[in-house]
Amino acid sequence: MSRFLSALLSVFGLVSARRYQALLQQVTELKAGAADWKAKAGEALSRAKSLEQDVKRQTQLAARFKAAAEKAQQRQSEIESLQAQLEHAERELTGAREHLMVIEVKLDILEGAANVLDTRTRAVAPRRTGETGAPA
Repeated sequence: MSRFLSALLSVFGLVSARRYQALLQQVTELKAGAADWKAKAGEALSRAKSLEQDVKRQTQLAARFKAAAEKAQQRQSEIESLQAQLEHAERELTGAREHLMVIEVKLDILEGAANVLDTRTRAVAPRRTGETGAPA
């Protein structure tokens, strides 16, 4: 019978005091739960915003590092090119020094030959003209 009365009262929108208190307690618990979830959602939102800022900062850092890496790679290729040019110049310098040494040896030989010829010519010339061979 109690159920019949409860059903009849619920048709008119009425409930018992015990049922009202139980529903009121559920509503209070649900409101507290909703507030907790709202707080958690707010924390999650602020955490997401800070993570977005971190991602943006990390992206900027990555772009800077990429640019620096490209610049370093370009400088490395320039250094390698300059090293190749330096090695080529050193080889050319070595070849030029060798040629210079050959020319100096030839000049020394020519100088020696000129001295010998000069000595022979000076020795023969005074005999022909009757001079003493002293320089004039």
